Amino acid sequence: MSVVLLTMPRGGDATSAHLVPVAAQSTFREVWMPAAVTLGLQWVPLFETGIPVDRSDLPDVLRELETLRDYCRSSASLRETILERLGRLIDELNKINSSDDDAEIFIG
Repeated sequence: MSVVLLTMPRGGDATSAHLVPVAAQSTFREVWMPAAVTLGLQWVPLFETGIPVDRSDLPDVLRELETLRDYCRSSASLRETILERLGRLIDELNKINSSDDDAEIFIG
């Protein structure tokens, strides 16, 4: 299993879904989760089982992901393991946040 970002226009069908890989389940559990716990993050741990994210929550989610990215930049092992995918997740969520499109967002 893996953790992905799934976005879809509200009311759209499965063919309009957009998937962005975040992490293999084992990588998420072994790398992302301990970092999230260390940093006291609230949203990131919810990604393990999956959660819909309301557009109004995106600023909080993005703030946590930025905190996680800053933390990962200070660790060579974390930098190599998750920084690229973390950056892509942040970029995708920023696009959604700045768009006028009404999208359903699910991370998990």
